[in-house]
Amino acid sequence: MGLYLTPWWRRQQARYHYRQALTQIRKGNVDAALAVLLQALDNYPCPADIHVELGKIHWQRGDTAAALEHFTTAIAQDPTSARAYGNRGLLYCQQGEQARAFADWQLALEHHPGHALIHYNRGLLHFRQQNYPAALADFDSALAANPNLAEAYLHRGHAHEQLGHAAAAAHNWELALCNDLNLDQARLKLHHLHQAHRDRLLSQRLLRELGLRQIAIEAKYQDGGLQIQVYRPIGVGINYFTLPNQIRALLIRWQLDDVHSFDLIGQVQDQPTVEWRGSYKLFQGQPCPPARWHRVLLTAFVIFPPLGIPALAYAMNLRQAYRQGDYITALRASKAIQGLCRAGGIASLTLVTLLVSYWGYQRLYGTPEASAAPVQLLPAPVVPAKPQAPAAADS
Repeated sequence: MGLYLTPWWRRQQARYHYRQALTQIRKGNVDAALAVLLQALDNYPCPADIHVELGKIHWQRGDTAAALEHFTTAIAQDPTSARAYGNRGLLYCQQGEQARAFADWQLALEHHPGHALIHYNRGLLHFRQQNYPAALADFDSALAANPNLAEAYLHRGHAHEQLGHAAAAAHNWELALCNDLNLDQARLKLHHLHQAHRDRLLSQRLLRELGLRQIAIEAKYQDGGLQIQVYRPIGVGINYFTLPNQIRALLIRWQLDDVHSFDLIGQVQDQPTVEWRGSYKLFQGQPCPPARWHRVLLTAFVIFPPLGIPALAYAMNLRQAYRQGDYITALRASKAIQGLCRAGGIASLTLVTLLVSYWGYQRLYGTPEASAAPVQLLPAPVVPAKPQAPAAADS
């Protein structure tokens, strides 16, 4: 009985050592894990798994030759091991042997066609080789097997970007962030894409509003300002002395957030020479927007206080915002004051009209006062008596 239980007991001990080694690996104690794995190697039912873990540990310690030896041994013991093929392919890829990496991953996919990580790694190698259609195909397969693989969405977005599919790239980066909010690379890509879209819309708007023909304009948002580059063809002139004021008037009217200055750069198309360069404060020389104090006080204390009090708060903050250089806030406060005062006047006039109308209605159609004379009741109608039959005569 003891001889029969001895192999079983050794296998259980090997399983325990294997789980213990995995725990040490997760904790980062690779030396302790290496010693425990060697104890489990002889009696573990699936020695290929032990060799894969040993190869990963040696690879982490920098001994790539020993790592390759363990991965190869694992493949010899289990020719269908996707982990062994996958890790050896990664090691070949790191060493620059891309053909061997492709061969190992192809063998792994022949035994496990839906292995997400192997498709993902092969897609990365295709992307590195600028084979973007093949990379997209592998990323698609990886996501079909594991729809939560955030890195696959990220790099599939990169592949779409290289192919010129801006909308598909943005969609994949959004999906990457939905699956992993810590993917700063996807967030940065989306920010740059949004910024480029804003720049393109602003450039088109400036060109349309300025009415410049045969002129190209490229506008870019910068920290607290804009960089506006104007390109003119040879033979087409630009008045650079009036153009800044035209641009300033448009930007003030549009009230763009966080834009307080702009740089204007003028060039001739297809020539590197800059013929005009200037920096301009957007609100330089602009008067303080009116606070309309008389209307504010009249609305707050006489006409309609529920709207006059917020107008009073706006008026108190307007001058401070203007002195701090925040002209946009001051301008918006002035417009809010005007709107609140106008709404207060309309509301007050409406209430007065309703009250006067009600009073007039009561005067014309109010209920009459009750009369003190007693109410005369109509007499009840007389009902004729029913004729009786004649009594029979006594005989």
